[in-house]
Amino acid sequence: MIKKIVSALVLGFMFTVATKAQQTNRFVPSVLVEFYTSEGCSSCPQADAFAMQIRAIADSSKLQVYTIDYHVDLWNQSGWVDPFSDSMYTKRQEMMALANNQRAMFTPMVFVNGKGALPAGAKNEVGKLIENFTRKPSEHYLLMSASWSPESKTLLFNYEIKGETDSLEVFFVLVQREATSIPNAGENKDIKLSHHNVVRKIASSDKVTANGTVPMLLSVPNVDFDKYAVIGFIQHKRSKQILASQVLEFNQRQETK
Repeated sequence: MIKKIVSALVLGFMFTVATKAQQTNRFVPSVLVEFYTSEGCSSCPQADAFAMQIRAIADSSKLQVYTIDYHVDLWNQSGWVDPFSDSMYTKRQEMMALANNQRAMFTPMVFVNGKGALPAGAKNEVGKLIENFTRKPSEHYLLMSASWSPESKTLLFNYEIKGETDSLEVFFVLVQREATSIPNAGENKDIKLSHHNVVRKIASSDKVTANGTVPMLLSVPNVDFDKYAVIGFIQHKRSKQILASQVLEFNQRQETK
């Protein structure tokens, strides 16, 4: 079902959406697919593969569909401590799941623009959600840039939001583009794992205006920005729906493109 995204029908519709956006001040939609995963979970490598499939389809069809990989600490007591995990990501998963009336916590869990709380194996349902969001013009758009201060070890994100800003939060997530690991214990013992867009740091603000800045402190002496990107998104506080997202890449001079 996910392959429907690249059908001629959908590609033709995207042209219609772009035209309509110019006429009505609405915008071509963006879709953020959040995976909640763990290196201690035997079914999670399949979620990594599914995320790669989503990105490949989105790239080939020029859709603004992005994936992000939160590693939770649910499995850290089962013999292997996931080096990318953080209890903050587990709390976010719990919050997102409750907003979707899902009280069971499991991995891998997937949200599409904040909706779903689906198992990553439910590819048809995930694909339908992605397709539905790509079919609807968005009332919001996020513009962002960043500057790096090596003296203060701070990334400063500047943003502009098109659309209403009431009851919104803005997030900037530093992701590691590629990561590999070979656990020496747990359900994935001795298996080489490959991850993409792994969350390493989050900065956010719940006081959102049409224009603003958000700092992110990086407590490291040097940052190889070529290995990282930033995914920014705006999210409704109550429903947790993600209304717009964008990806920011770094060039070799540690400035954003």
